[in-house]
Amino acid sequence: MLPLAACSRTETAAPSAQSRPPTTVAVAVAEGADEPVTVEATGSFEADEASDVAPDTSGRVIATPVDTGAYVEAGSVLIRIQDVNARLRLDEARAALARAEANLKLAEARNELAQVTAERNARLLTTGLIPQTVADEARTQAETAAASVHVSRATLAEAQAQLAVAEKAVEDVVVKAPFSGYISQRRVSVGEYVQPSTAVVTLMRLDPLRLRLTIPAVQAGQLQSGQRVTATVDAFPDRVFSGRVTALSPAIAAESRSFVVEARVANPQALLKPGMFAVANIDQGRTQRSVLVPQRAVIEDVNTNSFRVFVVDGDGRARLRVVQLAARQGQPGRVKVRAGIDEGDRVALTNLADLYDGAPVSVTASAEER
Repeated sequence: MLPLAACSRTETAAPSAQSRPPTTVAVAVAEGADEPVTVEATGSFEADEASDVAPDTSGRVIATPVDTGAYVEAGSVLIRIQDVNARLRLDEARAALARAEANLKLAEARNELAQVTAERNARLLTTGLIPQTVADEARTQAETAAASVHVSRATLAEAQAQLAVAEKAVEDVVVKAPFSGYISQRRVSVGEYVQPSTAVVTLMRLDPLRLRLTIPAVQAGQLQSGQRVTATVDAFPDRVFSGRVTALSPAIAAESRSFVVEARVANPQALLKPGMFAVANIDQGRTQRSVLVPQRAVIEDVNTNSFRVFVVDGDGRARLRVVQLAARQGQPGRVKVRAGIDEGDRVALTNLADLYDGAPVSVTASAEER
């Protein structure tokens, strides 16, 4: 709450006009201003993406080239795992592939010979030069040779798959960043044994950030995607961060009668951190007329929890007005009034404790302020 002057007079009955001379006051003219209509909300920042990165293989950590707070590009090495066993399996898979390729060539050569022999013996059988048993034996050998080729090809395909698995295992000993971001926590050290279920680092993308705001359900009709959002945080009180509404929750929370609105806020310098509390204003794309008066013209009545001003009318008398202040004040030394006075009214600034409704006043020309 703005530091306003306390009300020192609560009586409404005016003393006799003849009992005292007019009170000399300085006045200011209430000025009008068009201000954007906004929906105010509070919420917290979250990382645009956050991942507990884990390895795809088991092993002992041999290197941790990154540390907490470091910025890494996508594909950068986060940790290295001992690769002796993986490379031995890779050599074994390469040798198995070489054997499979050689066996296939041998099977194809034998199949080619068996097919030629079977065809030749079939021709000789028609001329009666060889018995039926010899021709049948040659045909059987050709069929066996053809089947052997199919088996060798299948063995080769299996060896190729095993080699791909072994190559992937060698790649897996190097854990890389899935996206560009900051290391918020390194969870392992050199010498530790990790498994695919072990998170080795927590990686966060901080530009942009997600701002999750809680909005009362009664304001649901005022919000839509694309609206401009401005936010402030306690850590940087003099800075305003801008973004856009990107998502609105489709459901209202029954217990709080509120829903969540999400905005993306640019954070190129990484000044904002996930978890920071923010006060935000969502621009409605229209303006509202407000009346501005000096702060010292407003009297706070703590007994009635209200605010008042004295307006000097054309007859030189002070008229007490109860005013409604705007929920959010922005200009130091000036107060936004939503209702109670009009633009152009003259409000008293001095000797407020001596005024009452209908009190005669004397305004010095030099005291008027605009």
